[in-house]
Amino acid sequence: MDFKKELKTFFKGEVADDSATLERYSKDASLFQVKPRVVVFPKDAEDISSLASFVLKHPEEKLSLTCRSGGSDMSGGPLSESIVIDMAGFNRIEEIGQDFAIAEPGVFYRDFEEETLKKNLLLPCFPASRELCTLGGMVGNNSGGEKTLSFGKIEDYIEKLNVVLADGKEHEFKPLSMDELKIKMSQSDFEGEVYRKTFQLLEENYDVVKSAKPKVSKNSAGYYLWNVYDRERGTFDLTKLFVGSQGTLGIITKAKFKLIHPLPYSSMLVVFLKDETLLAEVTEAVMQEKPEAFELYDDHTIKLALRFFSDFLKILKGNILSLAFRFLPEFFMFLRGGMPKLVLLAEFSGNTPQEVFEKAKK
Repeated sequence: MDFKKELKTFFKGEVADDSATLERYSKDASLFQVKPRVVVFPKDAEDISSLASFVLKHPEEKLSLTCRSGGSDMSGGPLSESIVIDMAGFNRIEEIGQDFAIAEPGVFYRDFEEETLKKNLLLPCFPASRELCTLGGMVGNNSGGEKTLSFGKIEDYIEKLNVVLADGKEHEFKPLSMDELKIKMSQSDFEGEVYRKTFQLLEENYDVVKSAKPKVSKNSAGYYLWNVYDRERGTFDLTKLFVGSQGTLGIITKAKFKLIHPLPYSSMLVVFLKDETLLAEVTEAVMQEKPEAFELYDDHTIKLALRFFSDFLKILKGNILSLAFRFLPEFFMFLRGGMPKLVLLAEFSGNTPQEVFEKAKK
């Protein structure tokens, strides 16, 4: 089969299999390297539907579809030996409402946040790679970051997903009541089969699935079956299954996100620890004041930061004197106590400057 020629008969976007493109898309932010067979750049959801149908019709080729946006994944998620779909063209923010936003998966989080903050709204579960990652990657990985402590992961902010499934059609998923679920299960198409089989699996194994839920505050491993069906509340939500699935169950083409209003004031508490044995005690004390974010880094990180400080200055594009002035408190802490073993950063938020200062002071 002339693979590229065959794809171009129905695909409106670009199709690339030159060595430079394949080399570029064989890497992400991980240590892995896997060269794809071809890279495609869809123009719309119809292109993705056509690709899914094409793969379904050619089982002998053993094809698969793997999405890629920002390429900031550190686990090799967007790498494939088959077809890589570059979602960069899906970069539209369709709507920002009073407490929600609708956007496509190729939108970079940095651009999304810039627009939502104009309305004093925020999607708070951004990861450390907030300047590099896209919304689609965040959903696929169930991202969370510095504010996860207070606001949870992205699974808590998905209200609706448009997804292309293996039948080559785009479907809309959202939380359903049991009556709405019965209507879905009565459908004789592929979507109806998905609902019937998933519900049967969860109904027959309800207690086992619920008991298997990891007892952690953040999980980015496996399929979150335990979050889909809630008997007590009478809800069934397949968006919970697509979140964190790394694109293996379907290709997301659009998402509706719940947003929050960030508190207007914040203060940062910086703690130098020379003794690691104090970490648990200090952590418990800080947590009593409910910090919005609580991070730490060690002495190795500090040494790297000092080593590459001149490079940071170039990136920050700031005046060296003004930056040095901002770090005066830490500088004097170094003089008094020497190099710390750990540095803890606790951020407190509130409605007034006095409120956040008092939290940090306590």
